[in-house]
Amino acid sequence: LIKIGEALQINTSLQTFDVSHNRICDDGAAAISECLKKNNTLRELKICENEIGSSGLIKIGEALQINTSLQTFDVSHNRISDDGAAAISECLKKNNTLQELSISKNEI
Repeated sequence: LIKIGEALQINTSLQTFDVSHNRICDDGAAAISECLKKNNTLRELKICENEIGSSGLIKIGEALQINTSLQTFDVSHNRISDDGAAAISECLKKNNTLQELSISKNEI
């Protein structure tokens, strides 16, 4: 996933990325967060059922504070707790492009 994340940092055409059901965990989420900091064409990201915890979502939340393209984000069915939910709430204060967010079936 690290190599895909590196490629997505410079990709200018991909709009939807679905890596659900792959057990990418927090390390994979961190790689995706780096992509989100630089990619400005990705509109939809689905990372459901990947055993991502709060530390992974905190990294993604930090990236979403500066991302200007993502509109749909699905991180349902993971292991996110209140700390991860707090990180997303902070990102929502700064991100004005995200329109759909699914964080259902976590440990919030």
